[in-house]
Amino acid sequence: MQDKDLKKYIKGDASPEEKKSIIEWIRKDKKHQKQFNLLKAQYVAATLDSLNTTDVNESYQRFSSKKTKKKTYYYTAIVASVMMPFLLLYFYSSFSNNDLIVNTTNYLKFGTRTVSTEHGGFKTVILPDGSTIVLNANSSISYPKEFTDSLRKVTLIGEAFFDIKRNINKPFIVEAENLKIKVLGTSFNVKSYPKDEKIETTLVTGKVEVHKQNIEQNPIVLEPSERAVFDKKKSNIKVDKVDSNRIVAWQDGKLIFDNTPLKQVVLDLNRKYDVEFVIQSDSLLQYKYTGEFDNLELEEVLELLKISSPINYKYEENKIMLDPE
Repeated sequence: MQDKDLKKYIKGDASPEEKKSIIEWIRKDKKHQKQFNLLKAQYVAATLDSLNTTDVNESYQRFSSKKTKKKTYYYTAIVASVMMPFLLLYFYSSFSNNDLIVNTTNYLKFGTRTVSTEHGGFKTVILPDGSTIVLNANSSISYPKEFTDSLRKVTLIGEAFFDIKRNINKPFIVEAENLKIKVLGTSFNVKSYPKDEKIETTLVTGKVEVHKQNIEQNPIVLEPSERAVFDKKKSNIKVDKVDSNRIVAWQDGKLIFDNTPLKQVVLDLNRKYDVEFVIQSDSLLQYKYTGEFDNLELEEVLELLKISSPINYKYEENKIMLDPE
């Protein structure tokens, strides 16, 4: 990934597609995280140099130019001695897989903020407007430092539960790959992982509108305990009634499956336990599993899976191989 692309993301100028690509790149390697963190720190140092100006991007260009290189080192030294504890806390909360509560009002207000989780962890994020997001494993959420426009817009990769403060003058928008979810104030769950075949929006309270991205058509309006499922291959949306409490049970460490294709089951298990599954049978690819794993260790999950379904397992080269019994 080139520095110019990362700088574009840091300044908040990247498109949703570019943001998605950069976030995935950052999460692949700790060296990528280090490169991004360094550029971010440099950007903050440059903007500190221009607190009395109105154009932050202009100051960043001055920061990057050779003519002001010595001046830049001077300000970077000041930042290192005065602001580095805050920067370290900022970057730690962005990329740690610990379960943290991240309050955006307590951090440096420069650029776009991104909070990510790794396998097996989740975080609670408090947005500048007081809305709360619980971010599931292997997910990320991006949003501006403050909601200054007529919309409150965030970008989600993965799964999150949203509890949104009502503001009729500023609708809240979630962009999730192929979908856009619009609300005024409500609570709902969105599951939008790149590897999944479907995107799910489940309403818990209030009302939401589900739109296809970049397509002008009447939105689908959900009522509480309704779920909109977007099929990526078919590019269509179906709505069904669900028990919303079961959908959001992941916040309590539970995994609940209801006639779920085994391919999707192992994707969810991978995100929680950070282990690769290999389905070795075409018949198992067609199998749909129903069951509940309530805060179990991986070995307990495998044994319960074996007992409650026609599935056997074995470990092979740090992978779990699944075969029919």
